[in-house]
Parts: sequence; C-alpha cells; structure tokens
Amino acid sequence: MDLIMERTKGMSLSPEEKEAFRREEMQKKAKGFKLRLLDDPAWSDEIAAAVEGVPRENRDLLWSLLWETMVDGLIEGEQPFKYLDIMEKLPQAREKQSLLKTVREELQSALKDRGKDRKKALIREKKKLASLGISGSAVVPKIPAGSGGDTAVRAAAESFRERLLENTRAA
Repeated sequence: MDLIMERTKGMSLSPEEKEAFRREEMQKKAKGFKLRLLDDPAWSDEIAAAVEGVPRENRDLLWSLLWETMVDGLIEGEQPFKYLDIMEKLPQAREKQSLLKTVREELQSALKDRGKDRKKALIREKKKLASLGISGSAVVPKIPAGSGGDTAVRAAAESFRERLLENTRAA
C-alpha cells in the first residue's frame, strides 16, 4: 500500500478529467431521478428539493441532464404521455409550455393512427395464420415490431427533439 501511495503521490486529474468525472456523476443522478419520477411522479417535489440542495455549479447541469434523459425517454416511445406529464413539472417546461402542448397533440394524433395500423397488422397476421390452418376465436397473433405504427409515434416525438433540447443543453 505504501508503494502505491508513493508512486501516485504527484498524480492528479487534469481539468478535463475532473469535468468529465463531474458530468458523469451528474448524469448518474439525473438517471436516478428519472427512474424515481417514472416510478412515482409524486416524487417531483422531493426531487426538486434534492436538486436545489446540490451546489450551484452542478445544479443547472443536473436540471439540463434530467431534461435530456426525459426527452430521450419520450422519444423511445414507451410511455410518451407519462414522460410529458413529468416533463411539465421540470423548470425547463416553463419556457416550453406551448411546445409541450404541440408535442402532446402530435403524439395523440400519431397514437390514433397507430391504432388503425395495429388493427390492419392484426388482420394481416390472422390471415397468414389461417392460411397455415391456424384459426379460431382464441387465436391472437403476435404483431411484429414496427408493423403496428410505433414508428409513427417515435417519428412524431423525434421531430420535436431539437426544439425540446434547445437552450437546455448541458454546458
């Protein structure tokens, strides 16, 4: 142990390495906050208090990283409206209210279309199974990924990505 301490005595991190380490730590916190918010949106007040308790030089970075992770989740399309509801509680939402409303409307429109596309894909898959001799009221085919209109929802969210991240990029 003494040998290790002696050899590393004069070593220290460069400013770039320190910044990368700080950013990585804030990214981990932002992902943790995102998971808590997705688990229970009622945590928003506690998370806001936790972020405000962070030193000033890290606070803005943490808010922007949290916003970025929420935008990324919105675009992944798992639960876009849950992400939008949470995003509306973040500080960046104040200046982006009209944009968030537009995103919500576009996603609702894309989801309506997705329902129609999923129904068409379901009928198509049932016909394929019937041609193979598999039919009946209990047959519920698995719809292949991408054929149910999920790409339309993702495209709608992706079209707003840059505007949602505008002026909130972490420095």
